[in-house]
Parts: sequence; C-alpha cells; structure tokens
Amino acid sequence: MTTTYRYLLADLLTNEVIAELPFTNVQFTQQLNQAGTLNASILLSGINADVYNAKNSTIPARNAIYVDRNGELVWGGVIWGRTYNSTTQTLNISAREFESYFERRRISQDIFFNNIDQLSIAQTLVAWAQGQPYGNINVSIGAETSGILLSRNYYNYELKTIYNALQDLSRAEDGFDFNITVAYNGSGQPSKTLTLGYPRIGTVYDQFNPEAIMFDMPGNIVEYEYPEDGAIAANKVYALGAGSNEGKLISIQEDTTKYADGWALLEEQSNYSDVTDQAYLDQLALGQVNAVSYPPTTMKVVVPAYETPQFGTYGIGDDARIRITDSNFPNTLDQVYRIVALNVEPGENGPERVTLTLTQTTN
Repeated sequence: MTTTYRYLLADLLTNEVIAELPFTNVQFTQQLNQAGTLNASILLSGINADVYNAKNSTIPARNAIYVDRNGELVWGGVIWGRTYNSTTQTLNISAREFESYFERRRISQDIFFNNIDQLSIAQTLVAWAQGQPYGNINVSIGAETSGILLSRNYYNYELKTIYNALQDLSRAEDGFDFNITVAYNGSGQPSKTLTLGYPRIGTVYDQFNPEAIMFDMPGNIVEYEYPEDGAIAANKVYALGAGSNEGKLISIQEDTTKYADGWALLEEQSNYSDVTDQAYLDQLALGQVNAVSYPPTTMKVVVPAYETPQFGTYGIGDDARIRITDSNFPNTLDQVYRIVALNVEPGENGPERVTLTLTQTTN
C-alpha cells in the first residue's frame, strides 16, 4: 500500500505555510499530556535551497512544521533546533508538538479562580497566554467542561509556565487529558486546537464493538517490549507544597492495600512549591500514589501502519486490547492497555511502522 508524506513549513505566529520540503530520515511521536517530538533531515546539495526556501522556513523558535499523511495532518509542532553538517551537507531539524510553546510562556500576573470548572481554568490560561502581545499562535480553544470545580491561585512572582499549570491540573486525582490536535480547516489551511477530555481523551475498549482496537502476536504485532520498573514504584507519597519549615504544606497519601498483599513500604517525595491549597495538594499526591503503587508497566508494541487496524484509525488516548502468546506469555497475555504515545517511521527506506507506547488502563 502506497503512503504519501508531505512536510509543510509555516510561520509560527501567522500560521501561513511558506514552504514544503522533501525531508528524509523522518521520525515523529505523538504523546498524551506531553509534547511529542519530530526529527528530520534534508540534503541541501540535492535541492535548490533558495527555491525551496529551506533556510528561512526552518528557523528555530520562528517556524512550525506540519506532517501530512495521505492528505490528512497527523503531526504539528514548533521547530526548536537546526544543525547543518558540512561533511554530509545535510540540514537536521528537531521539533516538538505545539504544547511545547507553552513551556516558554509564563503566568506573569495574578490570576485567581474560585470554584471554576477545571477545564475552564485550562482554557482561560491558554487564552490569557495568547492574549498577550505577540503571544498568539492561533490555537483554537473549545468550551469543554468536566463538572469538577476547583479554586486555584496563580501569583505573578511564581512565574509558573502555562504548560506546568496544565500538567498539574491534569495529574490531580480527578484530572483530565489535554492535547493540541492539528487538522486542515475549511479553507484547506493547517489549524491547531486545544483538545481537553474528562475523564479522558480517546475511546474506551468495548468487547462488543466489532471495530474495537486489537493487536495480536502471532498476528499484526511485529515485536514488543515489556519492562516492569520497580525503581519508581511507591505506595506512600509525601507531597510538599508551599511554605517553609513547620509552616510547609504537606500531604501524605498511602495505598495500604499493598501491605496486605505482601509488599514492603516504598516511599517517595514530590515537590509542589507553588501549591497553597491543601485539598489540591491532597489530589496531586493521591493521583501519584494511584499511578505508581504497583511497579508501572509501560509496554511498547511495534505494528505495521498498513495492516488492520491501520494507522489513523486509532490515536493517543484510545484503549487497545493486546493478546500475546509466546515464551514470555505461554498462557497468553490478554489485557486492555491505553495508547499514550505513538512513534511513526514513514518508511522511506523500509516498511512504514508505528511503535505504540501503552500503559495499563484502570477501566
């Protein structure tokens, strides 16, 4: 099956497409609640660099790049790095998804929220950032709600980044998912949208749905990795908030069920120096202990992009049923996992492949 990739370069502020370049050695990732990455190279001696506008369209922190796969945008982000190698005459670029822009934007004035929906807080923070002079990169903002009301204070002296504020909100016990998605608008131009999902983004696995996502070995799984990391496991978490010495906020959350199952005490500490609300600190600590009280398993599965289910019919946030029968799982692993990242190799020198990063689902 033939797959066509195009790489569009745009002005970060105006979103105007100013070039299309024939990149090679491309690899890109999509990540949930984080900024995915892209790396690519181009042989400048093999093209007319002036005609292609190669230099002006790849200026780091000035330009954006979009990936088009068979007429649909599947990735978009900011170019942050560029390196030219005179020996190979290649120009290499590195980029990260548009969430990364908000790592470079800080809350520079007091912003207070009292009993406001958590998704509205996220939307307001992004809208505020884009409302500052020269700070609008044209991310569209929706009107999703969660029904979870929060009170949050952001002080100008903290200079917290917009990105960190979003991540803290999303990681709380009753948090949400966020992602900046890309697509063509009605005029055929690239667009980007802040997408928020409560309690999550993506489809929940339904065994009665004939279109439910499923990967098998033997079958459509080429290879997989199954690491289990006890080094980051913790069944008791100490979360430190604002203040100092005896006046410092602290939340201690514990998964006591692990002791009855024979586990030893495993402790961890997290720092949230800008958190002044005890209830919020409790939510953050509880969210963390729930995530790591059992040694986290982050599984990686490699699948062909063109076999059912084909790349494009699933995305980050979706559940997928994984069935593996081999020497590691002689009695068959059959479990539902959640897709939290995708790594795509367009396959210019081989088959197009997708590496799925999966975590255990609580559904």
